[in-house]
Amino acid sequence: MSQKVFVTGATGFIGRVVTELAVKEGYAVRGLSRREEGDALLTSLGAIPVRGDLHNTDLLTEESKNADIVFHLAFDHDFSKPYAELVDLDMKAVSALARGLEGTDKPLVVTNGTAIVQADPNGGETDETTPQAEHTFGARGVAEKHALSFAEKGIRAVSIRLPQYVYGRGNKTGFAAQLIKLAIKSGESVYVDDGEYCFSDVYVDDAAQLYLIAAQKAKAGEIFNGTGHTTTTYKALATAISEAVGVPTKSITKEDSVERWGPFLSAFFSIRNRASNQKAVETLGWRPVGPGLLWEVRSGSYIAVAEQFKKEFAPA
Repeated sequence: MSQKVFVTGATGFIGRVVTELAVKEGYAVRGLSRREEGDALLTSLGAIPVRGDLHNTDLLTEESKNADIVFHLAFDHDFSKPYAELVDLDMKAVSALARGLEGTDKPLVVTNGTAIVQADPNGGETDETTPQAEHTFGARGVAEKHALSFAEKGIRAVSIRLPQYVYGRGNKTGFAAQLIKLAIKSGESVYVDDGEYCFSDVYVDDAAQLYLIAAQKAKAGEIFNGTGHTTTTYKALATAISEAVGVPTKSITKEDSVERWGPFLSAFFSIRNRASNQKAVETLGWRPVGPGLLWEVRSGSYIAVAEQFKKEFAPA
């Protein structure tokens, strides 16, 4: 009999790939969906849609109670709300999911970000033991700690920390696509200051595979960085985007970036983050093999994304 999986965020960019791969591996998948379009998507992937959202705590508990594996990938990305409010909703959802799993030793795999930790002052890689940062994104570390605390209640709680850039499959909503859109709208591809600082990234199929491997192999309370690469600079990304969309590159100041993008995106695009995947590779046998982000921008799925944005923002 197939193992039963419940996925929150199943209709999102990463969640739909987790759902797709889980179905292909023979799992019986149920996915949270907020609207009819999500129902249709999940049905097309071979999953069963469950109508609701993170506010439906009784539903979350009931679904987790009937599942063998729970993947929690949903997060409210309405950044017009206070970030603390978004984190609070996440914690309440995790509590609801945990209520259905207590004492079962079944996996609850939650999602966090590698950007929550302090950057290495010398530009080196960080790992899962690096102290958390004090910036806005560090607040999500509170939710991670809350989720992992359920390991004491007989739940195999595991956290996957995803990098700033999860890319691939022509995704139009991720941060790489947003930079492409901004370059087309403004007529220039920009980076902050000298742009010679690195970020972490991962191809979406590799990220999704890590969730499935962690559910089978990870121990309770463990954290894994789900990064594929850590050596790409913002200047290199801006240059690749400029080549792909045919606009010049330009350096701007931090102050300029706040004026252009607002404080949230400015802070996001300025994070220095190089999170090592060594633990996931050595402990779980995970092998990220997807194409690099710069290749995807120049020659891969983001070529079509750029063309769509060009049509969308073409002068009237």
